[in-house]
Amino acid sequence: MLQTPLSVLRVIDLVVLLAIGAIYEFASRFIVHQIRLRSPKENNMRAELHDLRYETAKNRSLGPSAFVETAKLERQVLAKEKELASMESGRSDRIAKVEAIIKKASTAVQLIIFLVYWGVPILSVDGSRIASSASVGHIVSAEDAANACMRGICFPYCVWLKVAAMGVTEQASSIGALVVYWSSQTTVKKFAEVFEVLSVR
Repeated sequence: MLQTPLSVLRVIDLVVLLAIGAIYEFASRFIVHQIRLRSPKENNMRAELHDLRYETAKNRSLGPSAFVETAKLERQVLAKEKELASMESGRSDRIAKVEAIIKKASTAVQLIIFLVYWGVPILSVDGSRIASSASVGHIVSAEDAANACMRGICFPYCVWLKVAAMGVTEQASSIGALVVYWSSQTTVKKFAEVFEVLSVR
């Protein structure tokens, strides 16, 4: 009978952290997307500006006889362009503010998760189960086997994995709560990016 090399697997915590990461990433992207959308007023103004530019070009083709009307239309075009630029600038400022708030909130959520799950591994590999199934003639310590297994699963093994596992007794063979949270966020982010590319096409 094949036995799992896991010594710890907190399924409920795993699901909760995956849900928190996915919901947070989806909500933050949705909020930013909503702010990026043009308002009906801005869309109407763009349509009006397009019509005014067309009328201005049409009047220019009439020559000096339509000079007064053309000048009047050009002033209207400039006024609309200025108002539209002001609306776009305001939207950009709102996006920057919301993104800054989202970044601060994300840091706060990560800090809370880090403190709540301090010293608690979400998943740990039992090296003795791996070492016992190793080929004859190879003497592998349980710790080395667990570390090698975890490096194979979490490739590349970076400093953030160590930071996420701080407080856990067996850091090299365990996954902390932040890794699960980050994994969920990254997955949702990649799916969202693919969806955005496909929707543009």
